[in-house]
Amino acid sequence: MKLAFLINVQKDACHLRDLVSSLPVDAEYYIHVDSSRDLRHFTRLLNGDNVHFLTRRVRMFAGGLNEVSAQMLLIREALSGEADYLVAIDGLDYPLWSNNRIKECFAGLDGRQLLAGVAMPGMGRVAYKYTDFQLFNDHAWASGSFKGKARKLARLVLSGSHIHKTLRIHCPLKTYTLYKGGTSWAVSRELGSLILREWDENSHLRKYFSTSYRPVETFVPTVALNSSFASKCMLVNGKDYDEMSLMPITYFNGRRASKILTEDDFQAVCDSDKMFFRQVVSDYSDGLKSMIDAKRKG
Repeated sequence: MKLAFLINVQKDACHLRDLVSSLPVDAEYYIHVDSSRDLRHFTRLLNGDNVHFLTRRVRMFAGGLNEVSAQMLLIREALSGEADYLVAIDGLDYPLWSNNRIKECFAGLDGRQLLAGVAMPGMGRVAYKYTDFQLFNDHAWASGSFKGKARKLARLVLSGSHIHKTLRIHCPLKTYTLYKGGTSWAVSRELGSLILREWDENSHLRKYFSTSYRPVETFVPTVALNSSFASKCMLVNGKDYDEMSLMPITYFNGRRASKILTEDDFQAVCDSDKMFFRQVVSDYSDGLKSMIDAKRKG
């Protein structure tokens, strides 16, 4: 079973080195570094025949389609290799499971996908933000600038005019239901190929997501759960779903997703029993990483 880890990175080269060093040596690592960052800060700390830094990079803005573009660049590079499963993680993740347990998990999946999603139609208020047009998300316009104000005004005009996005995407050959998922998942090579093909060839789908709320959480789950692979994915039901259920392989602090994890979070991380945990940074999280390393070796 060959694994490819797809890692999206914006900062902390030291932690990226620790992350890759902690994972199986026989896996392949495909790394996209935000184009606004100096790639040399990362390549001088991490190298190897199985470490592949993408030369084609995009600048990522939170909530923009470029975050999906980065995912697709990673999938494309990984498919050039021989991986059986593509594992999408973040540069601030760290493994909780031992490498043997990780490899045993994937060896036993038998085509199942570690990808979850919840259908947005019928979700009521939960889905409201997905019906608003998110215009010009891939631009670094300050909120107080002329362009930033114009963007806000355009969105308000559309919303005030009751012009909304549908939660079903009508393309020439197929209608898709919008699904929300997470930013970490693991998919088979075959599903990865389908996702990339939809991105490359389905211009209607890309246009829809170009003005969507957080497409990085919706594009991949929408493609997967509207395909023949849906029965192999994890369908989440109910308006009161737990956000953690949409991240089947990664733990994060549900109350404060941006909270940097420290030794105080050790028990919560262990209790989650997820493959990875998120928001781990150099220095602040070093104590926690040491505790987890000891547990992984135990």
